[in-house]
Amino acid sequence: MSLDEFCSRLEHLRLDRSGGSVKPYKPLLVAAVVILIHKGKQQSRNVFLDGGLRSAFQQLLDLLFPGWPNQARPEYPFRHLENDGVWTLIPIEGASAALRAAKDARAEAWDVLRHVRCAQLDEAVFDQLASSFEARFRVLRLLARAYFPPDRSGRLWDFLGDDLPSVPVPRAAEAMDISERALEEHLELHWSETPFADAGVELARREAHGWPCRQVFTPVNSIDLLGFEPKARRWWVFELKRGRSADHVVGQVSRYLGWIAEERRGNRESAVGAIIVRRADPKLRYAVKANERLSLWEFDEQLQVKRVA
Repeated sequence: MSLDEFCSRLEHLRLDRSGGSVKPYKPLLVAAVVILIHKGKQQSRNVFLDGGLRSAFQQLLDLLFPGWPNQARPEYPFRHLENDGVWTLIPIEGASAALRAAKDARAEAWDVLRHVRCAQLDEAVFDQLASSFEARFRVLRLLARAYFPPDRSGRLWDFLGDDLPSVPVPRAAEAMDISERALEEHLELHWSETPFADAGVELARREAHGWPCRQVFTPVNSIDLLGFEPKARRWWVFELKRGRSADHVVGQVSRYLGWIAEERRGNRESAVGAIIVRRADPKLRYAVKANERLSLWEFDEQLQVKRVA
């Protein structure tokens, strides 16, 4: 599929108009995926409805439609964007017949998604979005003009940052992306079993802290995981290193810490960073040791983490 065709389909999304109001859920979910691609967090054309995507969707809803009166469920647009030709639902292994039957029966989104592994973007479209800032900007501008309030859609560009080049996506990225998502999901779902929880760190919650715990959008990129240590009044930034240089990842985490310091100025709160990698190389160890606000952690095959610096 060409990018022109993809954009044409986005211009003609069929939106839910039940209850007398137009629901912006489909364009919001597409925008969330494009922003995650831009930030290097979505490195595969396989789109999973995980905590990271849910968080990005909710943050965009709060930003563009503050005070939205209805409960927003990303399951609905995730399921029905297939009907608009935006992506294809990929079944869980062995569930192809069950998925087809659920679609034929026009089952509720929940019943359909029970058989779905992920949604899959067209390969050519994903390659363009991943490699070209102009392609990402074109899609976001289209969505903003067609579906988002003019007086607030300008805030959308704040999420893109000003120092992010086009993201090169290697052909092996699909397996890498699943591994990263698995680690993020595991840490969130099994937080009580981590050494961070033992130290009194809890995952951030929008209701209690004002920020979510996954893919927290900032002007310099998005934070993988965010925690808060109440007794010490200390924020914890968790960054998963994805094959980038030691200087890059240390600089990135430092920018996050600076952003938190600016946002929470006057609250008598501090911030530290925890970099989590599969294997720590010497350059990264040295860089972390030079910064007392950073710590370095490795994870094993069971996705258990331990501190190494």
